[in-house]
Amino acid sequence: MKFVIRKLSGLIITLLIVSILAFLAFEVIPGDPARSILGTEATESKVQALREEMGLNRPLPQRYGRWVKDFVGGDMGISYSYQTPVREMIGDKIPITLTLTAIAFLFILLFSTPISILCVRYENKFIDKLFTILNQITMSVPPFFIGIIFTVLFGLVFRLFTPGGYVSYEESVSGFFKYLILPGIAIALPKAAMTIKLFRNSLLAEMRQDYVRTAQSRGNNPWRVLVRHVLRNGISPVVTFLGMAIADMIANSIVIEQVFGIPGLGRTLISSISKRDYPVVEAIIVLIAAVILVVNVLVDLLYQKLDRRIEV
Repeated sequence: MKFVIRKLSGLIITLLIVSILAFLAFEVIPGDPARSILGTEATESKVQALREEMGLNRPLPQRYGRWVKDFVGGDMGISYSYQTPVREMIGDKIPITLTLTAIAFLFILLFSTPISILCVRYENKFIDKLFTILNQITMSVPPFFIGIIFTVLFGLVFRLFTPGGYVSYEESVSGFFKYLILPGIAIALPKAAMTIKLFRNSLLAEMRQDYVRTAQSRGNNPWRVLVRHVLRNGISPVVTFLGMAIADMIANSIVIEQVFGIPGLGRTLISSISKRDYPVVEAIIVLIAAVILVVNVLVDLLYQKLDRRIEV
């Protein structure tokens, strides 16, 4: 319980720091949202009147305090550009980005686990050397470039999907998931390659431990030793890596959404930054940070369950 309380306290403090930085970022960046809304031809008196109406003339600490209080209460503010509540504006975007990240994470597990086990079982043989070469190539290719290749190859050449033909989950759940498969794979491939390399090395280190030789000397099948004993001990470093990789996957999903025309948080964030729609940007940044921090706390708890030697 002390471990959980300590982690939750750190989560709250980190979120507070992220919110402060997100709020201060637009204070140091040149530009005025009131001027952006009214246009360059607006008179200074109109701009000042709009700034007063939007509360931008209030002292910074007062504005931040009010924003935090409203945010905790579920009020994320009003969008400057669309004059609609931010909560309603991004509410239907959150499931899209989270689903895309979850699909990418699932593909990482599906790719990395069996391939890592095969590479360890057939160490220094053809299959191990083949995947080692493929891993080096895949790790060097950014997800957005893989997304572009998928769009051209599977969308324009083989016509397996319509580029930009996103299907909403409200319209068709199956169509929604089908459209997110290729974007999910594009995000997953580089991270899966890194996971395979880390997992393989971790398993090989465990295979050289005394308990493995003891299990093999008792006549246990090599596959049984690998899956029943080595896998549990060798997976701990991978769990930590996957926890950190989730942050990268969410960041990559922002770019991938642009490539595949997916109306998730990424497209909304980029559009809001260009329009200086501060309430929307601040809300999305804090929500993404909250998801990443919660995942990291869960990873720490899981890591301790996998390895009882770790003190909490």
